[in-house]
Amino acid sequence: MTPEDEEFQRISREIKRRSEEDDDIQEYKKPWVSLEDKEIELIATLFFPKSFAYKSRIENNFAKAIEQRLKDKNA
Repeated sequence: MTPEDEEFQRISREIKRRSEEDDDIQEYKKPWVSLEDKEIELIATLFFPKSFAYKSRIENNFAKAIEQRLKDKNA
């Protein structure tokens, strides 16, 4: 093993040791952002037929139910 290899291994061990000791590392978690009513309406008009009964109320409930399920799965 060359002196350069030994030095590289020594530096690698030191970096690993320091990273294990650093308990100040914090994970950033992006906050949940819900869809706006206008976004829900736009998506619903693309996927639901125009004659869909009670369309706006149902599309909103449908979208909110999907959002809640995704939120639960990603919490």
